[in-house]
Amino acid sequence: MSRLLFTVVAAIILYGSIAGPPAAAGVVTLNQAVDIALNKTARGEMIDGNLEVAEQNFYARKINFYLPEISIKGSVPAYSVDESYRFFGGATEKRLYKTRDLGFNSFIELNQTLITGGDIVITANLLSREDRYPNTRSDAPVGDFINEITRRGYFGFSYTQPLLKPSESKYTYKNTRDDLEIARIARFEETSALKREVIETYMDLLQMSLKLTSADAKLEAADEQARIDSLKFLDGVISEEDWLISTSARLDAELDKFEVETSLEEKRRALEILLDWSDDDPIETVDPDVPGHFTGAAKHNMLNGWETSTLVNKARYEYEKAKREASYRASGHGLTGDLTADYSSGQGYVKVDGIRNDIDTKGWGISLNFSYPLWDGGSSGAQVKAAHLQAEQARLEYNRARQSARANIGNLINQLDVGYRRLDIISKQTDLADNRLKIARERFEDGQISSIALQESRAAYLDKRVEYLEELKKYLLNRNTLGSNFTDQ
Repeated sequence: MSRLLFTVVAAIILYGSIAGPPAAAGVVTLNQAVDIALNKTARGEMIDGNLEVAEQNFYARKINFYLPEISIKGSVPAYSVDESYRFFGGATEKRLYKTRDLGFNSFIELNQTLITGGDIVITANLLSREDRYPNTRSDAPVGDFINEITRRGYFGFSYTQPLLKPSESKYTYKNTRDDLEIARIARFEETSALKREVIETYMDLLQMSLKLTSADAKLEAADEQARIDSLKFLDGVISEEDWLISTSARLDAELDKFEVETSLEEKRRALEILLDWSDDDPIETVDPDVPGHFTGAAKHNMLNGWETSTLVNKARYEYEKAKREASYRASGHGLTGDLTADYSSGQGYVKVDGIRNDIDTKGWGISLNFSYPLWDGGSSGAQVKAAHLQAEQARLEYNRARQSARANIGNLINQLDVGYRRLDIISKQTDLADNRLKIARERFEDGQISSIALQESRAAYLDKRVEYLEELKKYLLNRNTLGSNFTDQ
């Protein structure tokens, strides 16, 4: 039974030791990966698109205070026929009448918002009609019809100014202005979040690549030890229990390598998804350089600039919007009014059975209107109260952001200082591990140590590099988080 077990395990060891050459890959640096994610992926385009929408909304509102909105409307000539049994015109009894109309109407409208909050609407209209209807005069022959042609153009002007309440146009303009600033901050936050995902995934992929190399070294050492123990077991030098222990360690090392390979592929696919990678070659990563640490002056400026951090600015804009909403709702609940003035002028002619009559009309008016709600079941009051509660909540969020911003920035700066120092120490430890590996390689070539000891030294060096990359990942992520507090970083 023991011999059979030995044969099976030996076959597993031999099969597991076969590995193909690594596949060719496309080399992408960390900076290149971040640039691709931000500028060449669908997610990056969506982030920019959200800001673009907010910009267009704001500029559309802003420009309307300087240039009017212009619209042209019209209809194709409309033809209608009506047959009905009724009184028509001056008829004294009901008869069956048939009318025929052909009409066309179009107009140009200019809508101008004023800085006072009022609105001016200017319209230019053109009316063209051709009507045919029964002649109901008492002296008209039976079955006689009248043909009427109308050509008329007219101009209209209207001005409206709200009173005792905020202007809706100015209210909307200020909201879209704040929405634009919030969208800019949101874009910066989303960009920083995307950078964080790329950094984390990229560094994880680097670590997994080193862990796989380390797992290969450990598997090779465990494989060599299992082969030696197998020979010792056959010669009766060691017991079956000792042989099974080394064989089990060999299988554990193989399992560890399999798990690392699986994690490596998962991280590679995750990075390819983040970058919308379409190349046939897989992504190959390279160790990034450690960015220069913040100077004392830079850290001082960041600590003193907490009031303009993205967290505080976003909370402030949200608070301003909530206050404006509460004020707008409250002012529209009581006594409100508006001033309206209009003027119109029209010219044209009406031709009836070839006889033309020119038309020249004018009209103007002015009105002052007020309204005061008496009772609506409390719905308006509830809306006002809800708006004030939202404003109060926004104020609390704003104060909370102010209280936490400086502390968060200070903590991040301290973590970066510690991380930068740890990177320096681990880098020196990695150099020492590299020197030990070189010495072990020389001693192996001289026959002073076994290949197992050499592979153990190699694995120790690789593990130290993995530790360095883990510390570098933390440093880069903390640096990205700190930079996300300031849109000018």
